[in-house]
Amino acid sequence: MSKIIVASPPITGELAPLLEVARGFARRGHQVTVLTGSRFRTTVEGMGLGFAPLTGAADFDDRLLAEVPERMRLTPGPEQLNYDWTYTFVNPMPDQHAALQELLDQDPDQYLICNALFLGAVPTAMGAPGRRPRRWVGVSVVPLALSSDDTTFFGPVPVEPGQDQKAANRAANAGFAQAAQPTQERFNEVLRAMGATAAFPAFADGVITVPDVTVALTVPGFEFERSDAPESLHLVGHLPPQRPAEWQPPAWWSELDGSRPVVVVTQGTLANRDVSQLIEPALTGLADLDVTVVAALGREVDALSVPVPANARVADFIPFEVLLPKADVYITNGGAGGIHQALASGVPVIAAGTTEDKPANAARVAYHGLGIDLRTATPAPEEVAAATERLLKDTEVRDNVRRLAQVYSAHDALAEIERLTLA
Repeated sequence: MSKIIVASPPITGELAPLLEVARGFARRGHQVTVLTGSRFRTTVEGMGLGFAPLTGAADFDDRLLAEVPERMRLTPGPEQLNYDWTYTFVNPMPDQHAALQELLDQDPDQYLICNALFLGAVPTAMGAPGRRPRRWVGVSVVPLALSSDDTTFFGPVPVEPGQDQKAANRAANAGFAQAAQPTQERFNEVLRAMGATAAFPAFADGVITVPDVTVALTVPGFEFERSDAPESLHLVGHLPPQRPAEWQPPAWWSELDGSRPVVVVTQGTLANRDVSQLIEPALTGLADLDVTVVAALGREVDALSVPVPANARVADFIPFEVLLPKADVYITNGGAGGIHQALASGVPVIAAGTTEDKPANAARVAYHGLGIDLRTATPAPEEVAAATERLLKDTEVRDNVRRLAQVYSAHDALAEIERLTLA
């Protein structure tokens, strides 16, 4: 048995995979303490896991982030990304560090497995006073932004014949780093104030390269290839969540019997306050197709402002691990977790998102021929319908997805994370 701290910012989509890691390690006999926001105490303790709360700036409510007035005034893209990175990851670092140090002071003989964007272990790695865990394993749950001569965050730069592909990628990566400069400057400012003696590398690179080991919850064939990736980076596959024991199928569940195609639509766990962006256009656009539409809202059903068509079924929550194996098309605003679950289940993807990491996920779907990138967060109903009809008939995409599903099934992410942690 080993003693493990599993840490994450209190953001639902960032935390959920780390809770699966924590639960898996506990099943394997390890002693686990989850370090995250106080609002998740009941969830964590309900899993039979130890809990330690973040405090101060590190203990925020992610459900309110999308509605912060200051953020709403910013344009999606670098401006909004710098705000998000600073507010949710950089500024909480001192309080994250303090909470982590308290746990290590109580027992220095502990390993740390944390979301790559949990920065509480960074200060001591950069020379600030404090204890280090026995081993620090970062977990990337979003697409890699790690710079490479082979690719960028959004894929290899399109070039004309005869142009230097690597030079084009280097230039684009330099531009990405420049766009993140406000975050970088604030990051190093906070580190200096904490007593760090070294500067942090470029933000998108450092969160991957600074931990002892980083595991990415993805697979080759979805992530872009990087021949120059560090040896400390490992693509370990997907961690599907466990079905909640208390969940009961709705009365209409038997209708998903394979008699006609099932189309699942969702806006995820964070950007779901305005369901008119994707869910409502999907319901409207697919109303006349011979499909069954299942809308997983991630919030109360009465948030809908349009009538529910006869061919649609709506729920506040349905576990994807039971729903997606019944699906033929998955429509999403681009969250990484849902896309990986869909592809691992052999389901092609329609992605429609322009914020956070969503465009990067959509770029991977399109680049690898795994579905369609609508390149908008607010598609028209007819756009959703046309993309759905295309994917239902596109045998090449469906073959690509089936092959990739076999890659997912070849990985045991939890076993690989355990091996890399305790090596």
